[in-house]
Amino acid sequence: MTDEALFSVVGKTIAVTGGSSGLGLRMVDVLSSHGANIISISRTPAPERHGRAGCGEVIDILADVTRGDEVERAFDEAEARLGMVTVIFNNAGVAQMARALDTTREMLEHVFEVNVAGAFSVAQEAARRLIAAGKGGAIINSTSILAERPLKGAAAYSMSKAAVSQMTRALALEWACHDIRVNAIAPGWFPTRINETVLEGPASGFLKGRNPMRRLGGAQDLDGAVLLLASDASRYMTGTIITVDGGHSLQG
Repeated sequence: MTDEALFSVVGKTIAVTGGSSGLGLRMVDVLSSHGANIISISRTPAPERHGRAGCGEVIDILADVTRGDEVERAFDEAEARLGMVTVIFNNAGVAQMARALDTTREMLEHVFEVNVAGAFSVAQEAARRLIAAGKGGAIINSTSILAERPLKGAAAYSMSKAAVSQMTRALALEWACHDIRVNAIAPGWFPTRINETVLEGPASGFLKGRNPMRRLGGAQDLDGAVLLLASDASRYMTGTIITVDGGHSLQG
């Protein structure tokens, strides 16, 4: 098998939650530009997409990952329009920036409802369908370096991402016998909508200075990990968390 074929996603039907903005939007773009057909599942409409020669089809579906009935409907529509979804990027997420003593129960519940319960619901729905069809597949969760190295003022978010990391390992263990691989990507500091309040002002310069590469992540810096985990190049990987942070987590 050539290197090009090994990393190929041509013709795959891939679902991306949170695909209307931030890192999810980049995932949709890079996967479709490499020939995959994409179902983008988000609560908010995506920006206008323009088809390009050689790119896969992209279909936007409005759905809330915290609603089991909406997740099921989204997968039903995806299958009806593009066929069986065999790769899922579980990317939808929210953040609550507040010190621990200021974090209310409602804030904590909201973060866990989206980041943990929502991600679990999507993974569960995907796995049920793959197992029923006798097909293998890949589920890729979005966790964070804060799962291992928490930040002051982000207790709820850090806790939720630690749960996603452990969920990745637990589901990988259970579903390996069905040829369903479950891995995760742990980005470092990438400017997105959910962390814009943190990265405004002096925090951006401070985080760049703490990074061995002296910069924040650019959206394109995730492309390699995304294509690896969506393709057959990762066919013997499961329960793995790939950190993409420019070495930030190496700092003491």
